[in-house]
Amino acid sequence: MKKICFVWTLLVICFLPFAVSEASMGRNTILFVPLDNRPVCLDYAVETMKAAGWNVETPPLEYIAGNDHSGDPDKLYEWLAERSAAANAIVVSSDALIYGGLVDSRTHHLPQDILAERAERLLNLKTLGGDPLIYVFTTIMRSPKASSAPVEPAYYAEWGPKLFRLGALEDKLDLKEISRKERRELAGLQAEIPQAVQEDRAQRRSLNIATTELLLHGVESGNFDYLLIGRDDTAPYSQAHKEARKMDILVRELPKEKIRFFSGADQLGLLLLSRAASRVSYEIPMIYVDFADGKGGATIPTYEDDPIAFSASEHIHAAGGWPTAKLARADLVLAVNTPFDGVTLEASSPTNDGVLTKHTEKFAADIKSYLKQGKPVAVADVAYGNGADNALVKELFQEQLAEKLAAYGGWNTAGNTLGFALAQGLLAKKMDTAERLYLLDVRYLDDWAYQANVRNKTYVELIWPNYWPNSGLNTQQVQEAEAVITKDILEIAKPVLGERAKDYNFILPWQRMFEVEVSKK
Repeated sequence: MKKICFVWTLLVICFLPFAVSEASMGRNTILFVPLDNRPVCLDYAVETMKAAGWNVETPPLEYIAGNDHSGDPDKLYEWLAERSAAANAIVVSSDALIYGGLVDSRTHHLPQDILAERAERLLNLKTLGGDPLIYVFTTIMRSPKASSAPVEPAYYAEWGPKLFRLGALEDKLDLKEISRKERRELAGLQAEIPQAVQEDRAQRRSLNIATTELLLHGVESGNFDYLLIGRDDTAPYSQAHKEARKMDILVRELPKEKIRFFSGADQLGLLLLSRAASRVSYEIPMIYVDFADGKGGATIPTYEDDPIAFSASEHIHAAGGWPTAKLARADLVLAVNTPFDGVTLEASSPTNDGVLTKHTEKFAADIKSYLKQGKPVAVADVAYGNGADNALVKELFQEQLAEKLAAYGGWNTAGNTLGFALAQGLLAKKMDTAERLYLLDVRYLDDWAYQANVRNKTYVELIWPNYWPNSGLNTQQVQEAEAVITKDILEIAKPVLGERAKDYNFILPWQRMFEVEVSKK
């Protein structure tokens, strides 16, 4: 026992100087520049921090990228310069400060000299005054299997799936894992896809990678206190995976306490806000991770290229925590709901029918056990992509566990879910009960009610029969869709949330079906 205590004391002593050196005293303000104005990137992240007692300042909305306008990198930088001296920390999206936003990073036609100038400006954030912590997050351009304008260049409407396949085969070629048949397929795609399309794609990706490499100098020089690189929608074989392997060679040369690199994009802002809160408060929370039975931590989720166990560990470090194998030492349990066979289907799949399986029942029982032991639990529900596991959510409410959690997440990609649940779970200890329950309500109404159930129902009953687009809905279509969505969410939520679901508004902020914004009336 004495030996264990001695080792633990050494660990704390080793990390304490790092925590103290990162923190500044006497202020409680964080400046935050998000990827864009989507709820998960802006409102949900800010609401989480404010619920935990932090003053988070964000730029005027007209400077931040939205569905109908690009962000303004120059105005965003000016805004930071005016306020830097009053902040404990600055958490910024390099995509916003360099390109204008996440979508702009995929569609821009900016020359290399402008990109380099804006990257250099980011490297000089510490010179603005006040000596705040500088946390920067950036993304490797995604490799979508299918997408279209305006979130990708217009040619993706026609060539998206074939461009994805081209990238996958080029990745296999680079890895020397390509078969003869695949070589012929690659040659056919290179001949079929217009040269102008291939060149546009290659040039933009090359510029973005070169710009990201410039940001690595911020870690070397100490201009950044932390750099977080996310791989937006990727796959084990893809163009993004190929670029990530080459980027990883550079990242490995840098100190791991200053940089991390893993799957995901939309969760990165809240992760670094959580890190800032921990460092300014001189805290290094310990996190115990538990996976559902079956493939568990070896699961490689859809849209990602790493096992979920690796992703969980990297997220913990990025959020300012430290993994522990000892439950007794844990400040938080991160319970990760993975599919038994390791295959993450879409939440709209017929298999997500709400029927309780033995392995899901055991997972919920484990959560109940942790709560009984007095451990806060954050649930990362990644059994399905783009929505919650109906059986798990039903069991959490039935066993009266849903409202006892520190946090819950079950939206979009596994990394998005993991990062959000972890960050909200870490911050929950500073929240009062009403704030924590509000954030849980939002996630259940969004991730479970809408994403896993109502979204597909609305497609089937309204969008597709009327031949409406999935995105780019006009004003009247948005109003009709929101009315149907609200009615259906209230109907599905009433058995578990009762009448309080009526206290929320449900809107389509980007005039598309992909996300809903849940907010108090």
